[in-house]
Amino acid sequence: MLQIVRGCAGSVTSARTGCVAPWRLISASWVAGAPEQVACMAAHEGTVTGVGVGPGVGVGLGEGLGDSLGDMDAPADADGLLCEAPPLVPPQAATANTTMTAASLVPTGKTNECVGARVTRLGFEVTAHTISPAVTALNEQRFNEVKTLLGVVLLAFSACFDAPLVLTADISASATQAAAVGGRAQLVVNVTNTGPALSHVGLTFMSADKWYERHEVTDPGGCTVELEHSALDCGDLAAGASATFSITGTAIEAGTFHYQLAVRELVRPFRFVNDHADGADLQTWNETVALK
Repeated sequence: MLQIVRGCAGSVTSARTGCVAPWRLISASWVAGAPEQVACMAAHEGTVTGVGVGPGVGVGLGEGLGDSLGDMDAPADADGLLCEAPPLVPPQAATANTTMTAASLVPTGKTNECVGARVTRLGFEVTAHTISPAVTALNEQRFNEVKTLLGVVLLAFSACFDAPLVLTADISASATQAAAVGGRAQLVVNVTNTGPALSHVGLTFMSADKWYERHEVTDPGGCTVELEHSALDCGDLAAGASATFSITGTAIEAGTFHYQLAVRELVRPFRFVNDHADGADLQTWNETVALK
């Protein structure tokens, strides 16, 4: 409901007051219902100017203009601008919320004030750290123990998978121990494979004296000389198979020679047969070659 007094204006429904010039007459319209009035109030929160639609404000100047300025009320029926002084209440938000609910309106007797919710404090304090240093150290110790154990297990598995096959065989050798330059000499090696199959069986000379260098090989006995590996390559030998390699030659140099012979594969990783921590089994003998 709008209350009018010359020089000021007040509204009961909007809880607003304003000051106007003494010669102005202020009038306002009545909104039809309570919901529309609430929406209008919310839409005008925080504003100081507005546009009036319908019967408006009229300002008139009477005939009493002379030595003094006269007052005159002149009704006007037109649209106009309404200028109001700021209300004598704390500043409100510039943005109106037109979607208020009944729960958000708190009756205060004067204005529609939004009251913040009150939160009850907890009855206990929460500490920043819930794990003690002793428990943390224990967890780290257990983690290190588990990590070490896993490393040992992985190492054991790796050793099992990477462990090479052990090559074994029954080996015997016989050779001419006395000869003359230009005379016939022979080397016979018997091999019975008691392990996995052998690839490129190599009769390898581990000594400085090598039989194929002190003799001219006339019959290699199915083998070929491999100078790069200091050996005679006698081919493959299946698991459980036996072979006799008989090499014949002619002595070409006088002297006494010492031979050491081992058997190994002439393919990578060049594993020895009957190998041990202190070395592979060796077949050894001496040969004396005299002048004619």
